Amino acid sequence: MEKQSLKPRSPYAGRCIVLTTKHAKSIAIASPFFEKLNAGVLEYVVDTDQLGTFSGEVERSGNALECARRKCELAFDLLGDTVEFALASEGSFGPHPFIPFSPCDHEILYFIDRKHDFYLHMSHVSEKTNYRKESINSLEELLKFADAVQFPSHALILRPSDRETKTPIFKGINCQLELKKVFTECMKQSANGNVWVETDMRAQFNPSRMAVIKELAEKLADRLSANCPACDTPSWGKVRVEPGLPCQCCKSETKMTKHDIFGCTRCSYEEKYEPFHGLKHSDPGNCEFCNP
Repeated sequence: MEKQSLKPRSPYAGRCIVLTTKHAKSIAIASPFFEKLNAGVLEYVVDTDQLGTFSGEVERSGNALECARRKCELAFDLLGDTVEFALASEGSFGPHPFIPFSPCDHEILYFIDRKHDFYLHMSHVSEKTNYRKESINSLEELLKFADAVQFPSHALILRPSDRETKTPIFKGINCQLELKKVFTECMKQSANGNVWVETDMRAQFNPSRMAVIKELAEKLADRLSANCPACDTPSWGKVRVEPGLPCQCCKSETKMTKHDIFGCTRCSYEEKYEPFHGLKHSDPGNCEFCNP
């Protein structure tokens, strides 16, 4: 009878990871971290709206990555040295970089490990989003918009006139009776006869976004479950790619991936692996000499 190899114990097993959030993101993150790392995720509720809001009342200072790191640092600043592991999420929405005329959800998870002295961030771009915004002037238009963006399971934000209106703003609207009432109020206060409506992209009001965060959390947990072969630090994984896959016809190097480079977040150790696509040669169509 063959001996079954035991899975190495996670360095985070039984530990508590502090998640800085205002929007219940542990719903998406806690399960992957427990299943893959046997780690607990504890929400530390902080007013992260001070760092920026999707609805525009507070402009985000810096880019999304900087904002995610700042959220982690809030846990350290406010809770002190007892916190070893901090985690935060930040999302952005806009045109998809590869699919024309489609919106996307770009999520970032940022993790700081003070016990093992490293930080790690991972991102995920997904077309699975209901992100949309529009100026309307009738209840019929509003209901058509609501139906298209999966209302009422996904909440809406309304305001009079246009997106520049700072007050009043009605957020988290997720029932039709409330929607009609808010629309009437916005029309009364509108300066131009229009009402601005947009999807509420806060995680607890948007199941589609919560699902994308969970997908990324699974990837991050997988990465944290692998240790560096050289220094045994958690988070061993793919850090970049090496182009140069040879053309099948002329053997010249192309821009296609020749190797995936795995590395450590703490030390400089790296290893090369065969690329995920499994190809030994590139199609001549990708060659600048065969197909200039």
